[in-house]
Amino acid sequence: MKQSVVFSLLILTLLLVSGTASGDEQTDSAMLKTLYDADQEARSAENMAAGIVPTLQEERDRRFTALRLIAEGRLATANDYFHAGMLLHHTGTIQFDDEHFANLGTESKLLAFFLFRRSHQLGHKSGRTMMAAAYNYYLQACGEDSGKYGYKFEGHETIWRPNVDGEDLDTLKCGFDPRPYID
Repeated sequence: MKQSVVFSLLILTLLLVSGTASGDEQTDSAMLKTLYDADQEARSAENMAAGIVPTLQEERDRRFTALRLIAEGRLATANDYFHAGMLLHHTGTIQFDDEHFANLGTESKLLAFFLFRRSHQLGHKSGRTMMAAAYNYYLQACGEDSGKYGYKFEGHETIWRPNVDGEDLDTLKCGFDPRPYID
């Protein structure tokens, strides 16, 4: 448990110091774009329908490369943060049978949440929606009911789902309330 908290704090610290986009012209990371495209292709409707799913090693390779690029401070643009967020959002999940996916951990979902947040702050049009999706998956990875505590999607809007039982979010096993981070 302590290692998980330390890991999360380390990654969040790396995100804060990994560079920010300014008004200067910056180019997207070609490596992140390549990894993102491979991730999307691996999850295409055609591949899924054909039963072609990414291997655990392919997922690990993409995740490790994304983490390395974050640690090296190589994320600069809204697309970079979005692509890294999607890689971590996806690569913590593997298919374990014909219909179900298994999550390998919660940290990648939480990190994806913050990467999507940064992409949103830098102007990525899908950043906020993916923040909400990452949070919902984070809840599920923690064994919580995202239908009760998470976000719902209506068109292009993400709406905080009110807690119908009046329970405080502090009672969640995850212990993370995203509302202060939603701009």
